[in-house]
Amino acid sequence: MSKDKTMDPMTGDTVETDGIYANEAGQEVTLKRGDEFPADLVLGRTTWELQGFADEAEIDHDQTELNPLRKRVDTRT
Repeated sequence: MSKDKTMDPMTGDTVETDGIYANEAGQEVTLKRGDEFPADLVLGRTTWELQGFADEAEIDHDQTELNPLRKRVDTRT
């Protein structure tokens, strides 16, 4: 029986992969390899989860990629 024993990094751990990380409270930060995971102002020591890689586009919180672009109508005809 195989169980996944990996744990998300904690405050104070060293960042291994450049990326955007979110903590338990939803606070997101961009961290680079070698940085230290910060403490949360309210929670103190917290776990961090990788949300995306730093070389990717920023996280689209408003999900604008799902909204179709509006076409402009040229009234100068």
